[in-house]
Amino acid sequence: MAGQAAALAENLYGFELMVGPYAVAELRVSRALREHGATMPAGGTQIYLTNTLESPHAEPPQMPLILQPIADQHEKALKVKSEVPVIVCLGNPPYDRHDAVDAESETDLARAGGWVRFGDPLPNGNVVKDKRGRDRKLSPAQAMRRRRERAILNDFLDPAKAAGHGVRLKNLYNLYVYFWRWALWKAFEHDATQGTGIVSFISASSYLDGDAFCGMREHMRRLCDEIWILDIGGEGRGLRRDENVFAIQTPVAISVAFRSVKRGRTKPATTRYARIEGKREAKLDTLDAINDFASVEWRDCPDDWRAPFRPAGEGEYFDWPLLTDLMPWQQSGVKAGRTWVIAPEKEMLGERWRKLLSVAKEDRKKLFKDSRTGRKTHEAATQLPPSEDKLKPIADLPKESPAPDIIRYAYRSFDRHFILADARLWDRPGPTLWRAHSERQMYLTSLHSQALGAGPALTASALIPDLHHFQSGGKDVIPLYRAGDASETNILPGLLDFLGAAYEREVAPEDFAAYVYGALAQPAFTSRFENELGTNELRVPLTQDAALFERLREVGARLLWLHTYGERLVPDGESRGRIPHGKARCVKAVPREEDGYPEKFHYAETTRTLHVGAGEFSPVPPEVYDFRVSNLKPVQSWLKYRMKKGAGRKSSPLDDIRPKNWTGQFTTELLELIWSLEATVAGYPEQAKLLEAVTKSECLKADEIPDVPTEARRP
Repeated sequence: MAGQAAALAENLYGFELMVGPYAVAELRVSRALREHGATMPAGGTQIYLTNTLESPHAEPPQMPLILQPIADQHEKALKVKSEVPVIVCLGNPPYDRHDAVDAESETDLARAGGWVRFGDPLPNGNVVKDKRGRDRKLSPAQAMRRRRERAILNDFLDPAKAAGHGVRLKNLYNLYVYFWRWALWKAFEHDATQGTGIVSFISASSYLDGDAFCGMREHMRRLCDEIWILDIGGEGRGLRRDENVFAIQTPVAISVAFRSVKRGRTKPATTRYARIEGKREAKLDTLDAINDFASVEWRDCPDDWRAPFRPAGEGEYFDWPLLTDLMPWQQSGVKAGRTWVIAPEKEMLGERWRKLLSVAKEDRKKLFKDSRTGRKTHEAATQLPPSEDKLKPIADLPKESPAPDIIRYAYRSFDRHFILADARLWDRPGPTLWRAHSERQMYLTSLHSQALGAGPALTASALIPDLHHFQSGGKDVIPLYRAGDASETNILPGLLDFLGAAYEREVAPEDFAAYVYGALAQPAFTSRFENELGTNELRVPLTQDAALFERLREVGARLLWLHTYGERLVPDGESRGRIPHGKARCVKAVPREEDGYPEKFHYAETTRTLHVGAGEFSPVPPEVYDFRVSNLKPVQSWLKYRMKKGAGRKSSPLDDIRPKNWTGQFTTELLELIWSLEATVAGYPEQAKLLEAVTKSECLKADEIPDVPTEARRP
């Protein structure tokens, strides 16, 4: 035992950046080794105070004599990185995401991925040879692009871009991802490596199935022979929360990646998965009882290069086609980056604009809220389509400049706000959405990055949707059309003709969208397939029964009419922009005076009365008041945004410009919301029966429809 401990002491290395944890690690490791009879190396434990992600090719810094011990540690750590072969790499890397980097120094880069993400600085002071052999000095931006072309993180990024997930690469800019990439390089790819090795981390688990991480999974499958995933869960912020073994809200997993020889693989690594459920103490007890791999009941994962590190779903649900294959273009909604450009009342936005321009140009930055990685007051912009005019920077506008167009906007499910339609004000304005917008366009929104909660699996709008329209941001918006003239649908090519032949009738794009909405936009769907939806796969049961298709299409068309507030799929005899009145009425008006503006609301279930300040609305069924879209309650959310103090975060003093008087328009819109949900809830029993009939009928399997879309169809 003493000999083994001594050998371990000679071959054990550790890196730690923080002084406190470094001191604790050195103390505990040295004590453990001595307790097992080890003779310590002459230089003590080989645990170094250093930044793991620093380049292995860096030059040791020159330091004053008083700091020479730190310089010595740094030099030894660099030697380990550049020369010492590593067989086993263990760690619990930190989690910290970086959207982007405005770097003015190597210190800035070190905090956001260092050498792994940015590569080594260019030699010769950023001077390179052009095609004619002449010296050319690159600008800082050009030099950074050249650096990043050589960074090892590209092995994770490039496959994800090729798969059409470039817009989501921001999820990879996380410290734990950088540490994974470094460990794989050090154990399996470094010049000094012996080929055989193990990397085992307990880290955030988003890489197991996130689209952005498909390149990371591919690279791991190419490097390794076997990968073992022990998912411990611990989601503290999503819709299906469970306790974490750590005092954090980020779900985690233990992974063991094994490689036997140094060679390229022609087939993906064998990947196995297991999950530990229960409360925190139960999870820890289960972990304590694991003595070897045979102690765990493992399940095989798909063997595609980029497939999730989770088992494929089993059962008829997983035979059905994915919604994201049937409607291949999914788009993130619009992201403002500042809250003051959105408001429930049109007049507020005009007042906020005038206030912004009323201050001196040098003071506009504070009111505007410059983003570190998004819009800034001194930057010009290209206006939203269809105009695409060049716009002057906000900082340069005269005080009397008129406000931009103020238009309706799908802020949250069932909640229409207004926006200042000006590209200078939005961090990610989503020009592709604006370019494809039209009087025929419809947007279905859902969750594709996490499991759905209770309520409908889809909501809809006829208006440009916010990033968080359904409830949380992601590529969750599915437009019906790909072009502003509605000349091209966002439906799998050939599918409508295929269905038309099967049903012996023409199937229009709106018919297909209505059928999908009828099937998925109901709580019966999410409750029936609760376990299956845990895979984050939203699938569509496409019946082969023409009569059933038609009945569910009719239900979905009515829902789309209601949920777009009468703007789409208007029934014969109805007026566009209006929906039928329900039973609810404003039985006591909300005061119009400023001192009567509502500060709070509450619901009395016994009388079915919704109290808004001193106003009253009745009868409001409890299932309408508590209506859910996952964890969003539309009626309550709608009211919170219109209370005196508003709701949500504030980004600027401009947010303090709030409505002063409750308007008749607010009353009308609240009633329209209640009426829409009244009719929706009343139709759920029949809708659930139709879903039951569809699932019992012969449904098309994914491999029976036209080929799934190429990646080029997705952007």
